[in-house]
Amino acid sequence: MKKSFYLLVLICSLSLCACNKDGLILSEVSEPYSLEQTESGTNSTEDGSSGSFGAQNNNDSSQNTDASKNETAGYVHVCGAVKNPGIYEFTEGSRVFELIEKAGGFDDEADKDSYNLALEVKDGQQIRIPYIGETIESESGLINLNQASIEELCTIPGIGESRAQAIISYRDKNGGFKDVEELKEISGIKDATFEKIKPYICVY
Repeated sequence: MKKSFYLLVLICSLSLCACNKDGLILSEVSEPYSLEQTESGTNSTEDGSSGSFGAQNNNDSSQNTDASKNETAGYVHVCGAVKNPGIYEFTEGSRVFELIEKAGGFDDEADKDSYNLALEVKDGQQIRIPYIGETIESESGLINLNQASIEELCTIPGIGESRAQAIISYRDKNGGFKDVEELKEISGIKDATFEKIKPYICVY
């Protein structure tokens, strides 16, 4: 009888140990598995969010750059020997040849070499392309260094034929004069000579 009782107690003890052991194993296996699932899900979400935000920023930056390039900087009057004279808007950094293209291009009788087509356009400017044989005088009566012929330059006090030729050679080589002060870059035209010439000249 005692042996049976002790045997029963032993069996129960072994059963309890087996249950505890199985529970412990299940707990140890399931816990890291759950943790890995959570970390994986979090990383996936963060990567997705980061990629979407970065793409949005790139698109916004591109749109801002395009908008600044297309912003109107002013208006100019294109007239003379062009196919469609009129008022045209332009963007910052535009050149004369671009505005002539907007005006339909040169007329068949245009004197294409009389105007510096590489000059940068300014707001309120008038771009008048002369016809062949036409001489355009500025509204102020001043002689435009970027358009004047040798004969016209020689009418300026202090400018002879050799200096007039030097002025034309300089503007052809450098794409025209950007301002009247640039005239002093020509050999023989110092400050004193320039001050005598300045009241008779202009640049546009």
